[in-house]
Amino acid sequence: MKNLKYIIVLLTAASTLISCKKFLTIDPINAVSDENPIFDKTSSETALRGVYRQLASAGYYGEGYVTLGYFPSGDIKNLTTGGAANLVNVNFRADDTNFNTAWSAIYITINRANNVISRVPKVQDPLLTQQLKDQYVGEAKFIRALAYFDLARAWGGVQIVLEPTTSLENRREVKRSTLNETYAQVLKDLEDAEQLLPNTLNRIRATKRTVWALRARLHLYKKEWALAEEYATKLINLSSDYTLIKPYSAWFAGNALGTSESVFELEYSAINPSAIRAQMQHPTNGGTYRYAPNDRFVQLLNDPNISGGRKALIGSVTQGGTTIWFGNLYYRLPATDPAYIFRIAELYLIRAEARAHLDNLSATTGALFDLNKVRERAEILPSTAVTQADILLAIENERRIEFAFEAHRWFDLARTGRAKAVLEALDQNTHVEDYEYLFPIPITQIQLDHSLDPNPGYSGK
Repeated sequence: MKNLKYIIVLLTAASTLISCKKFLTIDPINAVSDENPIFDKTSSETALRGVYRQLASAGYYGEGYVTLGYFPSGDIKNLTTGGAANLVNVNFRADDTNFNTAWSAIYITINRANNVISRVPKVQDPLLTQQLKDQYVGEAKFIRALAYFDLARAWGGVQIVLEPTTSLENRREVKRSTLNETYAQVLKDLEDAEQLLPNTLNRIRATKRTVWALRARLHLYKKEWALAEEYATKLINLSSDYTLIKPYSAWFAGNALGTSESVFELEYSAINPSAIRAQMQHPTNGGTYRYAPNDRFVQLLNDPNISGGRKALIGSVTQGGTTIWFGNLYYRLPATDPAYIFRIAELYLIRAEARAHLDNLSATTGALFDLNKVRERAEILPSTAVTQADILLAIENERRIEFAFEAHRWFDLARTGRAKAVLEALDQNTHVEDYEYLFPIPITQIQLDHSLDPNPGYSGK
């Protein structure tokens, strides 16, 4: 962690919780310390809001972790002299602050979740019924599962901490678990959360359905194809609640929150804005324009046969006769665009990939059916792929376009072992070492916690 030492410093400095009334049925609270006691219904709800707020923080899904998914995708160019240049070039370094920021933000999220999981069940307040206790603990366990999943797919096996840390005196050193052990903890939390959470439609809070979405993704990463198909199907079958909507831009350019495309997203407000919008948008739109789609990716997104309606993911301005392109997924001013965690399009493509590996390639009941559902929504022709290998490649390419500015592309290439082949073919100046399929453990964390071992290959970086 930044180790638990740094977690304490950051936790006690944390402030400003999510204020949307739809989130919890109490009035907004402007600030809370994670060290505040949880002793009744209101303080339990406040603590849970703090977990969601940290999940949405600038270091996590508010920007930092998301950019780790698309900076090294081969599709982004860096427009500053900052550390993002190394990420774009797949020159991963343990002293890169981008890694440290994301790592710290995720472990703070875990600690806040641990706080709720540990303390809410002990609260004695007649207003906090057992049903509410179960729900709050279930939501925290889902978020903890997501956090450990995100650590695992980025860094491999990590330190598993399941109790809240509130002081330097009670912290303990923890050795890294293996990747399999980390994924096992993710699954355990999801199994618990599934038992505790209601089977309801809620796009901004964890429910049983949100658990199904993460289980589908987890089983995909673990190559458990039948289970990935099963859990993706649970959501796809709820077609009255989750649908692929046309035109493509409608899922992000329509209402500020909760189109039927969304399974789970995080909300922002004028007083708690998303950090991504400023970095992505051009100054003529009030942005700082620190990174943008590169020319190669702009060409793909502008190709109607490849992208179709997904051209809406980019925008442009003309200055001095030159067209300047920028990402347009986050566009609202003030920056209140949601952070998109799960969309039904992902569940279709998860099921397509799982079915392809299970050798169900059918255009009516198999991989091609799911792939073509996503393509049809984007208003492009059905895939012409026939063989298993070709269909898997088509799915990979579809995910590249569909999730252009979401936290998927790098992790897709890493989990399939294709990062080196794909990225070096795109750019002869890019070199991907085998050890770079995992990110480096931040050097700051290693210096603070001697029980934390570095990932192989990064000793000189």
